Amino acid sequence: MNNKDLIQSVSQKAALTKQATEQLLHQTVRIITDTLKEGGDVKIQHFGTLEVRAHQARTVTNPRNGKKTQIPAKDVWTFKANTRLKDAVNNS
Repeated sequence: MNNKDLIQSVSQKAALTKQATEQLLHQTVRIITDTLKEGGDVKIQHFGTLEVRAHQARTVTNPRNGKKTQIPAKDVWTFKANTRLKDAVNNS
């Protein structure tokens, strides 16, 4: 499902215009992005949790040539699906 399909589906199920649905989707994504940028978690009931985790800097070895390379520290986002979502997908 792409963005256009999602907007179409939500607008039909929620009895909203496509423009209102598109605006709602964009604002939702913006709020989630801003929350993750600030280091917060986003918990959506019956869906899952988005959170940011800090990965420390580390040294790795290239298996092809044996050279050591430094990987800098960075923040990565993760998603943990809720049990209801897992069950719905696995029992479909």
